[in-house]
Amino acid sequence: MMLINKTNASDLKDEEYIKQCIRLARRGEKSVSPNPMVGCVIVKNNKIIGRGYHKIFGGPHAEVNAINNVSENGYDISGSSLYINLEPCSFHGKTPPCTELIISRKIKNVYIGIKDPNPLVNGKGIKQLLNAGIKVKFNILKNECEELNKAFIKFVKYKIPYISLKVAQSLDGKIALKNFSSKWISNNESRKYVKSLRNKYDAILIGHNTAIKDNPSLLPEKIQNKIPFRIILSDKPEKIPANLKILTDKFRENTILVSSDFNRKSFINILKYLFTMNISKILVEGGAFVFSRFVEYNLFDDMYIFTADKIIGKGISAFDYFEIENLDKSVHLNLNYSKRIGNNTLQYFTKT
Repeated sequence: MMLINKTNASDLKDEEYIKQCIRLARRGEKSVSPNPMVGCVIVKNNKIIGRGYHKIFGGPHAEVNAINNVSENGYDISGSSLYINLEPCSFHGKTPPCTELIISRKIKNVYIGIKDPNPLVNGKGIKQLLNAGIKVKFNILKNECEELNKAFIKFVKYKIPYISLKVAQSLDGKIALKNFSSKWISNNESRKYVKSLRNKYDAILIGHNTAIKDNPSLLPEKIQNKIPFRIILSDKPEKIPANLKILTDKFRENTILVSSDFNRKSFINILKYLFTMNISKILVEGGAFVFSRFVEYNLFDDMYIFTADKIIGKGISAFDYFEIENLDKSVHLNLNYSKRIGNNTLQYFTKT
């Protein structure tokens, strides 16, 4: 009896090149949103002759940068194979269609991670390449490619932003004392990690009480090409003090004050409005009432929980305002990873 592995050597080689595309794509994580993260490698005679990735929103796409890199390296691109984690675009947007460029350069084969979920593309790019006589293979490392751009996929399919909750708590699950004091439960290393995390989001959102009690700046670690919008969600926006940091600093034009009555319909309408502003990823940083509503309405996608090695006793828990009738209605999460940050523990969860 002969056992035949369905994955042959060619498939493994294709997967390795797509893995390289994914690694390249991640370099644009802090600068391309709401566009997807895309990386591209070009191969000829089993040798990579060009690499590129989408660097900045509105800038040249990964295919363009990789093709230009081939010229910079002094190679002939005709007859080569192009690998990319997301289907090449086929319409005129901020840049010309990448399919036209691929066809004009006489590239022979195109290997794609996943189809582009954007209705403007979604298979049309593949069809154009096939009609031009180019060999196309797709759904290579499909799960990994979808995971890379899960925020983009949600954004274009459902027209609302991807939502992450960030909770900093004590060992006994408190995010603040009963008098709302919360500085500082987490350590300096964790706070630095969160500032770096903010660079990956289009907006940081907090509630009325967190804005007043903590008066945070909500700035990322580094001011790069853009800073995230800073959103205050309030049912009494007229009572927000005018002297808050995010209303008076030099980035105040990036602050959005949103009035909400905190029901589910209101939340969905707010998220739909933020979609129209090209806000595709939001980091929610508190407080308990806002956390509770996002969980109750099932409007979050993942969660970062920073737990300090300290017990503070009576206080406010992150989900104090979320109540269920029985355990069958519990919200179940998957722990994706856990790591120590000094004397704090970071746990990253996704929904089941």
